[in-house]
Amino acid sequence: MKKIYLFALASLFLTGNYGCKKFLDQVPDDRLTFDQGFAQKSTVDQFLANVYSTLPDEMNQRSPGLGNAGPWTGASDEVNITGNNFANNINTGNWDPTSGLVNDMWTNYFRGIQAASNFMANVGRCNDCNLNGIDYVSRYRNEARGIRAIYYYYLLRTYGPVPLLGNDPNIPDAPVSAISVPRSPFDACVTFIAAELDAAAEGLPALPQSNDDYGHLNKAVLQAFKVQLYLTAASPLFNGNTDYASLRNADGTPLINQTYSIEKWKRAADAAKAFINTYPSFQLFTKSGTNAFQTAFLSCRDVMLTDWNQEVIFAKGNANITYLQYDMSPNHTGASGGDKGGSFRAATQQMVEAYFMANGKATDDVTSGYSRTGFSNYQGPETGDTPRSISNMYVNREPRFYVGITYTGRKWINPNSNIITDFTFNGNAGRANIGNDDYSTTGYTQRKNLSTSGWQASGRTNIFIRLAEIYLDYAEAAYEANAGDPEVLIYLNKIRERAGVPTYGSGSSQLPVPANLRDAIRRERRVELAFENHRYFDTRRWKIAAQTDIQVLGLDISKNLATGFYNIVTQENRVFQNRHYLWPIPNAEIQKVPLLVQNPGW
Repeated sequence: MKKIYLFALASLFLTGNYGCKKFLDQVPDDRLTFDQGFAQKSTVDQFLANVYSTLPDEMNQRSPGLGNAGPWTGASDEVNITGNNFANNINTGNWDPTSGLVNDMWTNYFRGIQAASNFMANVGRCNDCNLNGIDYVSRYRNEARGIRAIYYYYLLRTYGPVPLLGNDPNIPDAPVSAISVPRSPFDACVTFIAAELDAAAEGLPALPQSNDDYGHLNKAVLQAFKVQLYLTAASPLFNGNTDYASLRNADGTPLINQTYSIEKWKRAADAAKAFINTYPSFQLFTKSGTNAFQTAFLSCRDVMLTDWNQEVIFAKGNANITYLQYDMSPNHTGASGGDKGGSFRAATQQMVEAYFMANGKATDDVTSGYSRTGFSNYQGPETGDTPRSISNMYVNREPRFYVGITYTGRKWINPNSNIITDFTFNGNAGRANIGNDDYSTTGYTQRKNLSTSGWQASGRTNIFIRLAEIYLDYAEAAYEANAGDPEVLIYLNKIRERAGVPTYGSGSSQLPVPANLRDAIRRERRVELAFENHRYFDTRRWKIAAQTDIQVLGLDISKNLATGFYNIVTQENRVFQNRHYLWPIPNAEIQKVPLLVQNPGW
């Protein structure tokens, strides 16, 4: 049955929040038109779609800011992205409080917050919003309230403590003094956002009740966002971080609590476990293959390709994913259509080596069998593939590696194609045959989330949250709250079992429980959620970005096989300073609202 997606309406009726701005900023003479606009459900639906439209279109990260997309993947150690991308500004340190995207992200989310408040204040004017026993006024008001809370959370994880504007929309011609609000302390922001998520959830169904509900908020979605919120609040960046001791409002109010609290981890663990217990209908996605390895490969690949599967908690429906897929596809010489892309998303050597071996061991474990040298005959998991000589770096790796990475010697993802990708200098996707910058800078490209029909296939879902993330959230928070909690291994092992690698434990087929379980949890998260916009924020909330985001390693793409292509070289040195853990408050905002104080170092 065809699903109708709320998100699709935003692009049909309005463009971003600028479409709603004419209503927010109008003069009193236009008020009658404004009232009439909210009188009918058909236009109310359009206004609600506009409120949703500020949700980021992360499929379009080649142009951060467009569709409110961020630079997250290219600004992490997962990929080196080519082109004029703001991720490159971040990676070179060429950004500051006057940078366009710094201002745009802040402005867009506060516009979204204002649009939501405006919608909440006026949806009660609807005359025909009670249909088939459903009170759409109440439902829509709570959806807008929940979206508003989500926008606050997105601001919080990027900029740190933010001003809380309250429930009432700003009056268009209000003086600056009336809307000047200082930044609220981080913990106060968390308390406010959590309370808003809970309050909004009270007026919404637990789960989608019909096809029309997919893409709308519900109780489960808001509970999942609360897990994200609490995990962020418990993490080292915000939980007793003395680096922010000087971050205070003009009146001396500290904005980051300097006292570490283990209770914040317990709160996050409790929220994640509550989600798991309350919504058992969500299950890890699985798909049967011809053997255990193929089953794990197809399950981990197709969880991203199968719309609205049982693991998806929240997604954007009917997303335009063609840009993302083009960026992932190698620029195969002589190919056409969906087989010839741009090679823009060059996976890093660090990401290649983050994946485990088939035996479940990390590549930096000397007993894992991983080798950077030599070649072996090996057959990839694609249907119809045959054995060929490939680098030992790609032999006997875990299924998720083959889901995530396109490497030299890999059969192309299109089952109807016989292309074998070759990133060597004179290879079919190599630098010598490409007259512009459309080549991989590392000798790899991202493969995860790429349709088997080629990059031109569109209309799939853009997943925001899936159950695997909640399991990993729970494992992390439960460990930090109580390192001996047996449920840590239970949920960590659920992820590994679906991925087709040995679990941790004392059984004969299990791997010994790692001595550094925190590290094991973080490694698992890095692999399972690779290329899903988590790594950037994870390295920052863990306060490890100063170690992870300073260098990009890759293969020597200026060489052929015989001359050193497989030598691992530094492709890019990156700039990361402590001030980069948070984005700066836009300079334009501080000039307009002097009560706003700047983040340290900016």
